[in-house]
Amino acid sequence: MLDSKKPRYERILLKLSGEALAGNKDMGIDAQVLDQMSLSIAHLVGLGVQVGIVVGGGNLYRGSQLQKDGLVGRVTGDQMGMLATVMNGLALRDALVRRNIKTRLMSALPIGAVVEAYSSRDAIRHLTQGEVCVFVAGTGNPFFTTDTAACLRGIEIEANLILKATKVDGVYNKDPSKYDDAVKYDHLSFDEVLDEKLGVMDLTAICLCRDHNVPLQVFDMNKSGALLSVVMGEKEGTHEDHMINDLKKDAEDRMNKSLESLEHGFAKVRTGRAHPSILNGVMVPYYGSDVPLNQVANVGVEDSRTLLVQPFERSMVSAIDKAIRESDLGLNPVTADAIRVPMAALTEETRKDMQKVARNEAENAKVAIRNIRRDVLGDIKSLLKDKEISEDDERRAGDDIQKITDKFVAEVDKRLAAKEAELMKV
Repeated sequence: MLDSKKPRYERILLKLSGEALAGNKDMGIDAQVLDQMSLSIAHLVGLGVQVGIVVGGGNLYRGSQLQKDGLVGRVTGDQMGMLATVMNGLALRDALVRRNIKTRLMSALPIGAVVEAYSSRDAIRHLTQGEVCVFVAGTGNPFFTTDTAACLRGIEIEANLILKATKVDGVYNKDPSKYDDAVKYDHLSFDEVLDEKLGVMDLTAICLCRDHNVPLQVFDMNKSGALLSVVMGEKEGTHEDHMINDLKKDAEDRMNKSLESLEHGFAKVRTGRAHPSILNGVMVPYYGSDVPLNQVANVGVEDSRTLLVQPFERSMVSAIDKAIRESDLGLNPVTADAIRVPMAALTEETRKDMQKVARNEAENAKVAIRNIRRDVLGDIKSLLKDKEISEDDERRAGDDIQKITDKFVAEVDKRLAAKEAELMKV
C-alpha cells in the first residue's frame, strides 16, 4: 500500500488555484472540494510530510473585466485579488484545523488582526514542527501572479518539490477538454516549457524553478489519491524538473571551459603585437610555489611592440626575467627598474606557421566540445534506460545538445578567423 512506504519528498509546496476550490461552480468555494483537499493534506501530514500551500483567489475575484472597463487600475485590481486569496486561506485553514491539523496562515500583506506576517524563517520553523503553512496575498506586490508566489515561497522554504493542482492530469500540448487529439507530456524540462510556450505556469514562475533547480509536478487534484501518489514518488501527472536541464547546463559549462582553453592556447600564438595575454601562461617561483605572473607583477602595454612588466616587489625582478626567458614563447626581456618585453616582427613564413598552430588549437577545442556532447548523450541514454525520461524526451534533449554543440563549434570557428586575421595583420 502507498502509505506503508516512506514519502519521496520531505517538504513540498502545493499551489492551489482559486478555481480548484470552486470545483464545478463558477465562483465561490465548493464545501465538498475543500473537505476533500483538507483530507488529502492531512494524510500527508500524518506521513510526516511538511506541507506549505499557496492559494489563489480566482474563485472569489476576477478583476480583468473591472480593469478592462476602467473601473479600477491594475494595482488596485491586483490588491483586491490578494485579499481574495486571504479569504480562501481562512477557509482552508479552518478546514485543516477541523481535522486537528495545526495550521499557520501567513500573509505577504500586513493584516495583523486576521493573519500573521509572512517570514521565511518563521515558516521553516513552523514546518519543521509539523504545522501546515498556508501562504496568502501572493508575493504582496502587484503584477506578480500566485504561480510566481508559489515558486518563490517554494524556494524560500527550501521545498523538495513544487506541486501545481489543476483540473487535468498533467500538461498537454493543447486543451484536452477541447481537443481529442491533445497529447500529454509525462516529463518536460523547464526549457521545453519555455520554448514551446506551454501554459503550465507563467514564465517568471518557470524561470524561478529552473534557475533554482526546484522540480515541479502538475497533477489532477480532483483525482482521488493523486496528491499522495505524487509525494510517494509514483508516476502521476507531468513532471518538470532539472535532470535534463542540468545535463544541458553542464554541457554548456564544460564547453565554455573548452573555449577558455582555446583562448589560453591562442595567447601563446604570437602575433607580433604586444598584448598582456601573451604572458598568461608564465609561472614564476614565489616563496616555494609557482604562481601566475599576474599575481606578482602588473603586466601592461608600453607600445604596440612592447610589454611592460612591473613587479610588485623589487626582489622579484630577476625571477620574473628568468621565467619569461625560459618560457616557450621565444621572448627576450630587457630588464632595468621594470621589465620590458619587445615583440619581434613576424616574417611571412612565421605568420603562416603561427596560423597552423592556431588551427591546431581550434581543432583540439572542437574535439573537446564533441567529446562533451558524446558524454552528455550517454547520460541522457542512461536516463531513458532507467525510465526516468521517455523516448520523446531523449529525442528532444538530443536535439538540444546538438544545437548547443553547433553553437560552440561555430564560436570556435569565429575565434579562429579573428586570430588568423590578427596574425596576418602587419
